[in-house]
Amino acid sequence: MILRDRVTRLRAPLVGDGYGNQERDWDQAVAVEYPAGVGPASSTEDVHDQQRTTTRWRVFLPPTADLEATDRVTWDGTTFEVDGDVERWKRRGRLHHVEAVLLKVTQG
Repeated sequence: MILRDRVTRLRAPLVGDGYGNQERDWDQAVAVEYPAGVGPASSTEDVHDQQRTTTRWRVFLPPTADLEATDRVTWDGTTFEVDGDVERWKRRGRLHHVEAVLLKVTQG
């Protein structure tokens, strides 16, 4: 697999919010860079109820990439949410690559 892009995985620690709940502290996120392949997956636009564009990209990462559904990914100057579960693909019984869908919702 040819990975010509670079992405940064952001992982935020869980902290207490003062009310007994846990939330992610994105100001304290740890960044790790990975080689990647990134390509468009889909885009939808809602112009009736509200001005909103939802864009999804698919990211391919090496098998050593540590990515979780609660992480964020920055690519090409844009920060995305991980949409759904992270997929770990195997070939001949060995981990071959990691895939995920990235999500960005733009209001306006």
